[in-house]
Amino acid sequence: GTFEANKETKVSAEIQGKINAVLVDVGNVVRKGEPVIQLDNSLLNLQLQAVELQIQGLEADANRYTILAKADAIQGVQLEKTLLGLKSANVQKATILEQLNKTLIKAPFDGVITAKLIEEGAFAAPGVPLLQITDITILKFTIYIAENDLDNFQLNRNYSIVTDAYSDLHLIGKIGMIGSKANLASRFPIQFTVVNTTDLKVKSGMFGTA
Repeated sequence: GTFEANKETKVSAEIQGKINAVLVDVGNVVRKGEPVIQLDNSLLNLQLQAVELQIQGLEADANRYTILAKADAIQGVQLEKTLLGLKSANVQKATILEQLNKTLIKAPFDGVITAKLIEEGAFAAPGVPLLQITDITILKFTIYIAENDLDNFQLNRNYSIVTDAYSDLHLIGKIGMIGSKANLASRFPIQFTVVNTTDLKVKSGMFGTA
């Protein structure tokens, strides 16, 4: 059979922007939540500063109008308009902060960088792949067997698996799936879940025997 990665995904940006820094390279091991790409956020930072100044001014107006309204020196509608403006500015600030957060692209899970599809200075856009991350700490190992051999395999049971590349390396595979439909060669798929070695010796695409 063949070993496959447990998880593999191409990472893309949620917003568009110039790539200021690629923080990883092919072969790097990354942890979930670790920054991998930084997009340019200078314009968003300026927008944040502007809206924060606007909020400060509206808060000062709201405090002043509250005192005046209590003294019946102004109509309450002015205070209401100011408070609505303050709410709107706070929503705008939250939106900018969310966009700023998305300028730092992070690893979605633990894994290894297996492809680097961009360089610094390039332009990122939603849906355009930037990096590929592959998780091989857990592997899937799939074999195809004849119907007469199906009785030899049971769900959730452990079996010994030997890799072709490392004949002295014995792994334990737990069956997570027994196929209910044969392929064109009348063979049924059996899929094992295998814990890789601590140094991730077994790679996706290697061959082995159960």
